[in-house]
Amino acid sequence: MARHKYLRWPVLAGLMVLVGAGFAVLPAHPAQAVIGGQKSSTAAAPWTVTINLWRQTDTYPRSGQFCGGTLVTPRKVVTAAHCVVDEAPTDLGVVAGRTDLRRHEGRMRKVTKAWIHPRFGRHLENDVAVLTLDKPMPPQYTPLPVATAADTGPYRPGTRARVHGWGLLDNEGREANVLRSANLRVLADRTCQRLNPWGDIDPKMHVCANDPVTGAHHAEGDSGGPLVAGGKLIGIVSWLAGGNATTPTTGVYTRVAAFSREIGRQLG
Repeated sequence: MARHKYLRWPVLAGLMVLVGAGFAVLPAHPAQAVIGGQKSSTAAAPWTVTINLWRQTDTYPRSGQFCGGTLVTPRKVVTAAHCVVDEAPTDLGVVAGRTDLRRHEGRMRKVTKAWIHPRFGRHLENDVAVLTLDKPMPPQYTPLPVATAADTGPYRPGTRARVHGWGLLDNEGREANVLRSANLRVLADRTCQRLNPWGDIDPKMHVCANDPVTGAHHAEGDSGGPLVAGGKLIGIVSWLAGGNATTPTTGVYTRVAAFSREIGRQLG
């Protein structure tokens, strides 16, 4: 897909170096579900929304979806900065309640404003954005509370978490039409850093999670979607770190608690 060139070439160059060293860092590029997960529904996760190209929402295959997001108030959606940095807000739409992207169910809203973290960078640091909708979502689409600095429990190693998305189904590039999710475990910061010795992972702004048994993880197209633990949004799908003989492929997420004040300022 020709969109979102902001990250593609810098990341590709870095990927070639890392693959040569026996590792791979694979950002979850917008455009393409949870590998190793299971079918879910927006009834079970009413705050999970799609980020769409507005003009293609009901005519393009898979509703024009290219990223995920989380409804945190009736008019605000948290997503990844790399999803929307190259898009004009007026070109974006958000859909809630559409479990199957081939259907026309749920509610659509236009985006009127996109706040992108001012220090978002090409290596996916500060990968957080907040979208403002033109009208509130109906009450049945319950917002998800945002983790704050006081929420240390959900980030403890071994904590159960769940990721949701419509991205790739497998490594063969098959796209999901129906929302999927996977149960994961939060990893210790030192474990995640060991998988990325080049310093791309900063525990101050990232949290990592995976499934140590099945190897389930997010995939391309899940970008911006929610990592949930303790009934709160604790992470935003950002990219994938490599694995090794003892640790399966690991998802890297923006640590929401680290940005809770900045997000909070956008919710007023």
